[in-house]
Amino acid sequence: MESYIDLHTHSVYSEGALTCQELIAAAKKNSIKILSLTDHNVIDGVQEIINHGKKEGLHIIPGVEIYTRYKNIGFHLLGYNFKQGDSKLLQALVELQNDHLIKLDQCLASLIKQGFTINKKNLLEGPSKYIGVVHIIKELEKNKENIAKMNQELQPEHNNYFGKVYHYFGYGQPAHLPHSELPTPEAVDIINQSGGFSVLAHPGQQLTFEQSHIIDELSQQGLNGLEVLSPYHNWHQIEHYQKIAMKNDLLITGGSDFHTDIDFKGPESIKRQWDYFKVPYSIYKNLKQKISNI
Repeated sequence: MESYIDLHTHSVYSEGALTCQELIAAAKKNSIKILSLTDHNVIDGVQEIINHGKKEGLHIIPGVEIYTRYKNIGFHLLGYNFKQGDSKLLQALVELQNDHLIKLDQCLASLIKQGFTINKKNLLEGPSKYIGVVHIIKELEKNKENIAKMNQELQPEHNNYFGKVYHYFGYGQPAHLPHSELPTPEAVDIINQSGGFSVLAHPGQQLTFEQSHIIDELSQQGLNGLEVLSPYHNWHQIEHYQKIAMKNDLLITGGSDFHTDIDFKGPESIKRQWDYFKVPYSIYKNLKQKISNI
């Protein structure tokens, strides 16, 4: 049986739906042998998933996905193989979390002003260490009056998760919840000095081909790799970013960005990225040649 890797996944510690144990079980079922948990701005689940991985025979690479910004473009920076106790990394994540909690308070205050009822305590007592819009919507939907309000305000075709995201939390909306970010070069430096290596996630989601010079600039500032293999990329983007990575001597990685299964029922339904997208094991072999301790 062929083996695969996935270096971009999320758990309940950020905006994923599965616990670390459930994520390991799902990965094992899909013949994934190398896995990295890359929760948003937090590393709370890293040691837990390492422990579960050992029990099930999966090799786990410590990971994190940090929200960053460079030249007014939001980038997701993946960090791998860092020292979990590195003081600069931990301090940066604490500061990001503190900033996020301020923005969360502003978001919730706006929702209350709009007439919603929401319990902040319930949000903070949940498993997630990075409260996102997905958690807020779930909390709102626990209240029948909130549901009635959304039913009244949203057209039936928009009365779904993404419709609620855009209507209430989209850019320019009063309850918009912006990410807490670091400057991309600063985040690169923090990851690298912690003993890890930094990788730009799904560049095709943020950049046009004409903006590829930004990758050149970031590589000159210490960026180590590109997530070339991603469900966000079509074949032409994979070809393009593979060439960009080789030109800049960047590591090539891949991952599904798994968060949750799709709630869709049908005879041939696709429920998660792994049903149609898997990263070949050869990507890990190539990484291993350049980073011996990975």
